[in-house]
Amino acid sequence: MIDLEKIIVISVEEQKLRLIQNDYKIAEYSISTSKFGIGNKTGRNMTPSGHHIVKEKIGDHVPVNSIYKAGEFTKEIATINNKKAVVEDLVTTRIIKLEGMENGINRGSGIDSYKREIWIHGTPAEDKIGSPASHGCIRMKNDDIILLFNSIEVGTPVNIEMKIIANIHEKENSLYNRGHSFRLKDRRKQGVLDSSLWKMNNSERRITLVPKALFGNALMKALFGNALRLPIRGLVTSCVKPSLGTL
Repeated sequence: MIDLEKIIVISVEEQKLRLIQNDYKIAEYSISTSKFGIGNKTGRNMTPSGHHIVKEKIGDHVPVNSIYKAGEFTKEIATINNKKAVVEDLVTTRIIKLEGMENGINRGSGIDSYKREIWIHGTPAEDKIGSPASHGCIRMKNDDIILLFNSIEVGTPVNIEMKIIANIHEKENSLYNRGHSFRLKDRRKQGVLDSSLWKMNNSERRITLVPKALFGNALMKALFGNALRLPIRGLVTSCVKPSLGTL
């Protein structure tokens, strides 16, 4: 089942991942996409673009900085920013597997995001976060991937685009600041987001979308069928889609 109350939006240009819920940005994290650029072909080690969903979540309750090989927990623990661990391109802490939703773009023979093992995951190379450094996946800091993992479900839409265009409005809302004093381990346990919302002096940021045909309701309805409960007031964000001619 597709969860449309929350949507993950990834900007390659900004190297940011945003979690949107009911029109509001509730979390924002720095990430690292592929150092080889945007592309969809198997073997190119590029980050794909377009519409995806969360297909699988792996690693619930596994210790932070745990190492995975072939998607399996090894019971080893990585040292953050250790040179050897960084060179080995280790996957750590949590894995969020993505499935492409667009035939010919990120779904199908030779370009399939799920078969290419495009994941959102933790990394020991935290000093590289904020710049393209991965081999195709979306890397996150280990504390951040735990917070994101605990806040989404299988079926959550994920959109990976070059550039995100959105207007942000603020309004007074003191309720969001009540989590400000939570310790990180408490937020992990409760699935509460380490969001900028906790730090905005009683302001809540609302994303108002700039209309673009790419994220029109008709396209999303075609992609997600009746699971899409239209109308959606603030569907993801509007984005500029990269040309596939150079992939």
